[in-house]
Amino acid sequence: MIALSIVLAGIVPSDPPFVRAERAFMQHELAAAEKAYREVMAEDTVTDHRIEAAATLANIAWRVHQDTGSANRWLARMPLPRGRFATVRERVLMRLAFGNAAGAQAAAEKRLPSAITASERQEAVSLKARAVIEPALTARLAGQPIPRRDQAAIEARVSELLPLVEGAPGLLEPARLLLAGAILSANGPAALTAWRSYYLVGTGDSASAPLAAPRQALDTLLPRLRRGLASPEITLATVRALAGSRWFAAAAALALGSDQAAMDSMPADVAEVIAYARFVADVQRTTDEYYRRTLLGTSDSAAWRSALVYRGARLWPRLVWTGPPPVYDAAALATELARRFGAIVNVGTTAGYEDLHYGHSVLDARREVRQYGREATVRFVALDALVSNGFQSWAWNGRAGHGGWANAEMIVQVRPLYAVEPLEVWGALHDSTGRREEALRIASDSAADLARARTTAVAYFPGLAARLERDGRRALLDSLAGAGLTGTELEAAFTRELGSATVESSIFAHEGRHAIDAADPDLSTEEREFRAKLSQVAFAPYPRLAFDGIVDANLGDRTPHGQANRRVLEGVLAWMNVHAGDVTGLDRSRPLLLQLTKLSDQQLRAAVRSIDPLAR
Repeated sequence: MIALSIVLAGIVPSDPPFVRAERAFMQHELAAAEKAYREVMAEDTVTDHRIEAAATLANIAWRVHQDTGSANRWLARMPLPRGRFATVRERVLMRLAFGNAAGAQAAAEKRLPSAITASERQEAVSLKARAVIEPALTARLAGQPIPRRDQAAIEARVSELLPLVEGAPGLLEPARLLLAGAILSANGPAALTAWRSYYLVGTGDSASAPLAAPRQALDTLLPRLRRGLASPEITLATVRALAGSRWFAAAAALALGSDQAAMDSMPADVAEVIAYARFVADVQRTTDEYYRRTLLGTSDSAAWRSALVYRGARLWPRLVWTGPPPVYDAAALATELARRFGAIVNVGTTAGYEDLHYGHSVLDARREVRQYGREATVRFVALDALVSNGFQSWAWNGRAGHGGWANAEMIVQVRPLYAVEPLEVWGALHDSTGRREEALRIASDSAADLARARTTAVAYFPGLAARLERDGRRALLDSLAGAGLTGTELEAAFTRELGSATVESSIFAHEGRHAIDAADPDLSTEEREFRAKLSQVAFAPYPRLAFDGIVDANLGDRTPHGQANRRVLEGVLAWMNVHAGDVTGLDRSRPLLLQLTKLSDQQLRAAVRSIDPLAR
């Protein structure tokens, strides 16, 4: 049985080290991932693979093992000059994590080669700002003053971030940093630019949306917020509006840095915001440490849950009550946090790991989901201001993340994973350096795919995944350009359509199917994921793009998602065998699954519907 599982998963001795490393990393097999990445550094001749290996080994060393010496040694082996930016990124993040703000700032100031991608140039500006702004924000929340030298550095970083945010509205990281820096330097107009950019898409525009009232208030208040000029009334109103729009740390920082902080009694509701911002930071630190130990195999989930209960008990009396606080209860706290701050808190088990999903609603609406004659009315909630997005998201460290979940009552979307992707894709499509690197990477990975597919029909094929994604994005761009759109109109239409298509597929189709299947309590978790993945392709506006997360490094692993991915591709392959004569250009002498890109949109939908129990 073990040997059979390995074959189905596509892990064979001939797999190149990079594929084994990526798979092990995504499956949280830490020792296996480190071993395979070390082999990549010793044997692989593809520069991008060696950059990824060096950066990942360094990241695992400092982030998981807390071993900065080993991290620095791996970074010293980074292929240069193309790997220089990855080196700078890891050194900035590592030094920030260990409280070395000065070292982080020094690393961020390193001169980078000019031949890096546009997205890396943007990230370089954000890293430079992060090295200054995040330590200052942490100090302010702790009630500590910000030294004059650091204050000047914050203002300089705000000046560098502002044109980036104005030129690329919707990018989350620079907008997040600009808002925090602008609040720390009492630059209300810059903070308003950041706020509008951060919440550009995916938050709704109805009068009843959670952000509607704060948006209206901040439009009036932030232009009047300037150091030494804003009245106490303006400052406190801005604190409340920022908290209402889920910027709790920024709201608390503004209150603690204002003249109001010297008052004998802070207004009760403002003091509550400060207490909550500190609580959120504590929960995040506690949970991230629990996740680190989980990845190492040394975690104590009972101790972690007890720590969360303790932090909740400390917050409870600091909340505003009309009389004496009632007796503390963890379930009652979750209800209060939802009512007061829009929090959605879920402690449970995901893919076999006990973890926490905790964010704050920025969109809350109802929608009908209909598939194969079945329907469900669902509440759709988009979350931002994330405290935790589960263990796997932490362990994957930005490579992937939990995009949402569903039950019989609501569909939840993790907004940051969706809001920024269309803008990044647009930038990548128009970055000549990035396109050349992508072409080289796809060619190399596709050659490795072919060698592997001759012995394993269904496996994770990185080249196939990249070609599906590339072809889907280009088809969308070509269709909009063919309609006569150009310039900024084309960019706006592309980012809007890609964002909408992603939500339709991964949220309303995938999570909507979970809501429909909730009526059948006998379905296993694997079966539910299998059916949801079929729906995410069958009901996708652009089916090629909907294979993201199916042709994935976790394919065939022990998790419900990994087993579901394997079953989907096995079913698609069976359809291709039957209908090969109907697919234009299909070559039966070559592995069929690698030719998935030759299927039309209609054929991709037909293939997944052929194995869906509800479609029969």
